Amino acid sequence: MAMDPRAWPDTLGALVRSLRDRDAAVVVDDLSHDPVEAGGLVAHVAAICAALRAAGVDGGEPIAVRVGHDAPSVAALLAAASYGVAAPVAADAPDLPSGPFGIRAVVTTVPPVGDEAPVTVDASDPSALPPGDAGEVPVRAPEDPALLLCTSGTTGEPKWVRLSQRNLIAAGTFISESLKLSPGDRGLSTMPLHHGHGITAGVLAPLLSGGELVIIDSSDLDFLQEGLRCGITWYSAAPTVHASLLVAKRSWPSWFAAFRPRVIRSTSEALPARDRARLEAEFGAPVIEAYALTEVPGHACTQVLGTATDPGWMPPQDGLQVETVGADGRPTAPGVPGRVRVRGPNVMLGYLGHDPIGPDGWYLTSDIGAFRPDGALSVLGRDSEAIKRGGETIAPAVVESLVEKHPDVERARVCGMPHESLGEQICVAVISHRGEPDAGDLLRELRALLPTSMAPSKLRVVEAFPDNGGKVRRSDLRPLFAE
Repeated sequence: MAMDPRAWPDTLGALVRSLRDRDAAVVVDDLSHDPVEAGGLVAHVAAICAALRAAGVDGGEPIAVRVGHDAPSVAALLAAASYGVAAPVAADAPDLPSGPFGIRAVVTTVPPVGDEAPVTVDASDPSALPPGDAGEVPVRAPEDPALLLCTSGTTGEPKWVRLSQRNLIAAGTFISESLKLSPGDRGLSTMPLHHGHGITAGVLAPLLSGGELVIIDSSDLDFLQEGLRCGITWYSAAPTVHASLLVAKRSWPSWFAAFRPRVIRSTSEALPARDRARLEAEFGAPVIEAYALTEVPGHACTQVLGTATDPGWMPPQDGLQVETVGADGRPTAPGVPGRVRVRGPNVMLGYLGHDPIGPDGWYLTSDIGAFRPDGALSVLGRDSEAIKRGGETIAPAVVESLVEKHPDVERARVCGMPHESLGEQICVAVISHRGEPDAGDLLRELRALLPTSMAPSKLRVVEAFPDNGGKVRRSDLRPLFAE
């Protein structure tokens, strides 16, 4: 049954309750067993909420959630975020989330070890909890907080982002709209459920659109092999995951014989143009790029399926306002870089202990971008990551796109390092078949290819970049170039 977009719920509790009227499977996490039906998912979520209430946990309290890549993790996340404020962490994380808040309860999808919190609800086995009724799932106010996510720390010390019920529903709705999802779609969820990308694209977008999700651990090759054969119509991932799938297809082409997605989505960081072209050629599906932040879940800007798209250029999402502003706070003209700011229903409530949202509702990001006259945005990089070289400000993303034009460079990542006379120098790490022994020759070739102001001073050839939940932090590259 298709859901009229005008009737989409505005809270997670309302979304869960709406699933009880759906006569369809919603989650596939083990191809040797039957899919989890909508009613079964609702019953599991309700049972977790009932267990929290019986243990004396008040609604709206912070609740830690240990999540993996399975249906119980989906239920645990939905229950904690509907009942309280979910603070998700990987199932195998050594510690629970810690921050300027108290954790009194934990919902875990792996057998609990030790006394981690005063209240522990083991949600790993749905049959171990008494079946719950949908009425046990609270429907809170849209502006009530639902999720606590820690930023990756790419711009400094990590911060705890407060996301509301409305934020999360808007995020999932925006993704569904941009990809034109329907009840006939089956999405592949590979991103971690303790990160915003995995929550919004991997769980909320499929549930809101009435479709199914196949949730797997992309590092589990046996399950990946089977998952690719079960009628996937779309998936959303970070560029590192896309690159891994391209490698897997070259290594095991038979696995992908039945993999015919109708659309592929990429976000979390910039997708190299070369990888986009390869994805479209290898999988025969259009790639939709989106610009999102932990603070603006789902996305702020996105390409839309069925419209003409250029790599790296993304129009603002309908229903959001996105601008670039200069140092004086005034909007910049097309073609003039500026700080990106966003206003709309999926902009966070604020940080714990700090609210950067202006009284007019604008959130000023740390990203630098520029608009084209047609209204599409290109994100050039973080303001804090800009390289100040000899009086010029260099955007690392621009250098990366030029380096990746070299035929022997698979992918490139750039960072700045201190320099006595220039202030900073440009350093580039590349993935290339030529290997580290050829780094000197490759560096000389790139210096001849790039403009003088963007020519790298140092180059390292690596097998992989440091990965932080689908993102490559430039600060993690700097040890490669330390003297």
